[in-house]
Amino acid sequence: MNPRFLLMAAVLALPCSASAATAWAGVDATTKGYGVHAGGSVFRVPVLGTLGLEGAAEKAWRRTSSNRFAVGATLRDINLPITRVDAFAAAGAEYTDRFGVYAEGGVRGPLLGPAGWRAFVRSGTASGLGAGVGVELRF
Repeated sequence: MNPRFLLMAAVLALPCSASAATAWAGVDATTKGYGVHAGGSVFRVPVLGTLGLEGAAEKAWRRTSSNRFAVGATLRDINLPITRVDAFAAAGAEYTDRFGVYAEGGVRGPLLGPAGWRAFVRSGTASGLGAGVGVELRF
């Protein structure tokens, strides 16, 4: 049998993650404000995770600051071996009082049933540096 075929079959047999989600929605508290996010998977990437689209809206803590709106692509369900935690990374466009781009990365873990926690850091040309924690439902 062809060794390349065996290697490809072994790679495709590996799961992306035990908690891969088709859709998700959650709430976050960040250094800049509080908000909601929701998204859905587009397709699974063998061994890596799930590629999807996500949108977010965030209300600023202070009235003098601008609210944040974002939409981007995300790679989720990146399995971290020997843990019950998986990682995610996202990049896309954002708007506060001007348009910009952002990059975000973090980890997610289980709570109870479809609910899970998440922690992340973000850097954006319009919103600056930030971090946050939240909960989300995965379907």
